[in-house]
Amino acid sequence: MNLIEYEQALAICRSFRGRRLLVVGDLMLDYWVWGTVSRISPEAPVPVVDIAHHSYTLGGAANVVANLKTLGAEVDMLGVVGADSIGRRLRLMLNRQGIGLGGLIVDEDYPTIMKTRIIANNQQVVRADLETRCAIGEAAWNKILHWAKNHRADYDALVISDYDKGLLWGDHLQELIKIFDGTPIVAGPKPTKLKRYLGCDLITLNAKEAKEASGFNTATDVGLEQAGRFLLDDLQLKNVLITLGERGMALFRKGEPTIKVPALASQVYDVSGAGDTVLSVMALGAACQVPIFQAMNLASQAAAVVVRKVGTATVSCSELLDSLQMKKSCGQLDPSRKILTAEEAAARVENLRHAPNPPQIVFTNGCFDILHVGHINTLLAARREGDLLIVGLNSDSSVKRLKGPSRPINSHNERAQLLAALECVDMVVIFDEDTPMALLEKLRPDVHVKGGDYKMDDLPESSLVKSFGGRIVLASLIPGHSTTEIILKSQTMAKESSQ
Repeated sequence: MNLIEYEQALAICRSFRGRRLLVVGDLMLDYWVWGTVSRISPEAPVPVVDIAHHSYTLGGAANVVANLKTLGAEVDMLGVVGADSIGRRLRLMLNRQGIGLGGLIVDEDYPTIMKTRIIANNQQVVRADLETRCAIGEAAWNKILHWAKNHRADYDALVISDYDKGLLWGDHLQELIKIFDGTPIVAGPKPTKLKRYLGCDLITLNAKEAKEASGFNTATDVGLEQAGRFLLDDLQLKNVLITLGERGMALFRKGEPTIKVPALASQVYDVSGAGDTVLSVMALGAACQVPIFQAMNLASQAAAVVVRKVGTATVSCSELLDSLQMKKSCGQLDPSRKILTAEEAAARVENLRHAPNPPQIVFTNGCFDILHVGHINTLLAARREGDLLIVGLNSDSSVKRLKGPSRPINSHNERAQLLAALECVDMVVIFDEDTPMALLEKLRPDVHVKGGDYKMDDLPESSLVKSFGGRIVLASLIPGHSTTEIILKSQTMAKESSQ
């Protein structure tokens, strides 16, 4: 059941774009090793992972940054990294995503944290942490506070992401909170020394952390209520949000009744980073002055999307809105949500490429004027070449130039709706040019599929696709099935029936 209407969520997501947020917290690099398991090692009773590929993602507070950026915000990072190879890679990744690094301190004495996860058959086999937990030196904190004083007016909200690795151990956090007095401050703390978070507008804890911080059993409704009220009073906070996994989440406010939001049914693949997603949505809601109940509902929706992904994933506004388009009665998606502009498709593809396990993106194109079994055969063959299929669709004016003034039979809007309704199609993009060259340049797919009536040497897109490392596949045709033949057959039958 959706607890927030699509139009309401759309308006909120639009308000996210361009908001400026500052994130302070423990930065980490997540290293992912992906493979398969088919045997047990003869050396020890452990699986042997055949590695297929590896990838890096932003971890810790940097994952909060990635979530905010993916949701449309402008984000700057305040924190410390080491002057080591892990820190250099982390800074490079942040810079590539357009994250402001003016407040990021490089400390010779601080080792950057990296967490390595080995994933086999989409299941985490082992995690290995390379970390030294240590307090940040006085000199680094003085630089952070000085930078914050000079830039406090630049931000719509401050986000504190505490992973208990050392940055926020001392008493300096209270100084930072006082600097941002009057700006919404949203924090995801660890349960130790919560007094450091006095003055925050909202803190988010999971049930285990809330139990540890309050001493009350959050597994029961009575204990949960006691924990929430205790934290409000003890920390003199305005809002406390406790996430409860499959039980949803509960919001506690001074002098107000408890608000509970149930968890949305979702197939869970990995809960890594789900708390960061909730924190990010709540922070953006505060920055945009969204009513907190609406922000909770949107955060619940975001969490349901992100746990369906493997790894510390992010969620985009388009994915959020897609999930809200699910029809309550039968769970079917509105096909029109698959019809995107070239810019929207390119942005979505770019986001997918930054995922821990990026999908293989396939592209095919055509007029698809009268959809027939030959088209379906090509589309299915294309979809089998990868994980996500984008269909480039010739516009009406493009079809007229290619096929003649009597075509198309169906408008491009109708043709796009038909293609989008097919399960094998993930996106449809209408283009006005005679060839898909400009669209291919924007999307840069891993695989470009064409019908078997083409020859590799004659394909004008061939050199372009190869230039960005893509490959071309020619799908076999079913003889006797084409739009032209269908039209001719129809005309012949009409002529014969009139005689």
